[in-house]
Amino acid sequence: MPAKEELTQVEKDKLHFGFDFDFREIARRPAESFTPNELAMFKWTGIYQQLQKGFFMIRLRMPGGLFTSKQLVRAAEVAEKYAQNELCITTRQCLQYHWVRREDLYKVIEEMKEVGILTKNACGDVTRNVVSCPLVGVCPHEEADTFQMLRAIADHPELLDEQRNLSRKHKISVAGCGRACAQTLMNCQGWYPVTKSGIVGWKFHAGGGLGSKPYIAKAIFEWVPAELVVDVARASTEVYRRLGNRRVRALARLKIVVDSLGAQGYAEKVLEVLKERNVQGIEKIVVGDHTVDVGESFLDGQPVIEQKTKGLFVVRAIIKRSELSGQEARRFAAWAEQFGDGTLVFTNRQNLLFRSVPAAKVPALSALLKKEGYITEGFEHVPDIVACVGTTVCNLAVADVPNTYKSMMKDLALDEAWWRKVGPVRINMNGCPNSCAQHAIADIGLRGLRKRTERGSEEGYSVFIGGSLAGAGHVAEPVCDVTAPYVVPLLKKMLDIYVKERRSAAETFAAFSKRITASGMKALLGDIPFGTDPVGERNQDYDALYKDSVIAAQKKVSQ
Repeated sequence: MPAKEELTQVEKDKLHFGFDFDFREIARRPAESFTPNELAMFKWTGIYQQLQKGFFMIRLRMPGGLFTSKQLVRAAEVAEKYAQNELCITTRQCLQYHWVRREDLYKVIEEMKEVGILTKNACGDVTRNVVSCPLVGVCPHEEADTFQMLRAIADHPELLDEQRNLSRKHKISVAGCGRACAQTLMNCQGWYPVTKSGIVGWKFHAGGGLGSKPYIAKAIFEWVPAELVVDVARASTEVYRRLGNRRVRALARLKIVVDSLGAQGYAEKVLEVLKERNVQGIEKIVVGDHTVDVGESFLDGQPVIEQKTKGLFVVRAIIKRSELSGQEARRFAAWAEQFGDGTLVFTNRQNLLFRSVPAAKVPALSALLKKEGYITEGFEHVPDIVACVGTTVCNLAVADVPNTYKSMMKDLALDEAWWRKVGPVRINMNGCPNSCAQHAIADIGLRGLRKRTERGSEEGYSVFIGGSLAGAGHVAEPVCDVTAPYVVPLLKKMLDIYVKERRSAAETFAAFSKRITASGMKALLGDIPFGTDPVGERNQDYDALYKDSVIAAQKKVSQ
């Protein structure tokens, strides 16, 4: 009988170190006493070792990205004391600190906990921060009490405290309607409300995920009664715990489990767990035909949006490269009190919005934001660029994303007449294949790389087009690789081609990309520095591993 394949090193480290640390005790230990393996386990408390030795990133857990002004003031105080006065907004609607010293980690954790904000499960092989629509709770299109459902899932003891040993990270989205604003199709679990026979229930998707090999989620259940949503979310997580690959970490995500079983097979596994747990009422769940059909996001450049309560508005502000100083955070908290209801939301495009602003106060707040230098026009257009932190602080990045971002803002975003002519286009850029900035689901996605040339190793990007989370979803397709200095001219040329070749102003860049395809765009672009196919050996290796994993998963399920 062949020997059983070994667990990954991370799985061994979980057994050896556990998930919880006393960070007061950690602060007292000498630096040389920590092994890289032990430091890696800090992730379960939202902590990663930074590129710069002796410094850490620590992430906050904020379901739906919602903050009160009091919480934001505390976040600002913490940034000023322990994180070089900097805050960063993530694409999962969290805030994170960089440049935190090990001896200050417990202070960040404890001081944020005092105002109801945890760092627990912000990272690690756990259910991560549960995300939602930017307008969660106030959207005019919302069909159910989205925030209540989001918190019911996010704060359930099983997901928050007990299921902390999954094979990889687990991501959940809870949307307010069947549109793409909450990114349903790129999450491990994606939920949105649907009505059946006059009763509001929820449609359940599973198996979405990005990383080096992106997957679009499959529709698992057509309709789940509202009272069973949390039970189904828990059961789905339990299926993942049982079937996730713990021997090849690159294949450990739920997306692999769902893809290998198929939508129907995965539905059956979830129902099995519900029956094991003696959950009542599961006969009401409608499996359906597994059709995936998500509507287009209604967010399309509006700086001000009326809420479902007439006379109250959301006011949006673009945050350049997702970075805030402590002073800015304090300022935003004060404006939320002065003009709105004292709450703010950080969005999946790394921006900020003020909620419940009365109509009479909207002009004053908008004018103040503009006066203080914040961008209040161009959402979902060229100025609204999503970007990761790049090589400034990340161990994995190979591209200087901040520098490229600055060039794009300077040379493209300042030309308002041009980008208004271009129209809606979502641009996302990553410093590596790990997709923190979600390049694979953008209209235009950039992924950092380094290549050997006759001049040595050069920084560049793979360029993708056509990513979408609407309809059945679509992973962006590779167009070409370019050197970093050529990124801005390439994007300008690409968008000028679109303006010239589109059938009418009504044909969006997304529709245009679908029509001409990535290969058609490459042909129109002509000669490009690098100019090679960006799908390299890494994905080929992944595909080979994946085939082996599918065979292993199917054997495991049949046993």
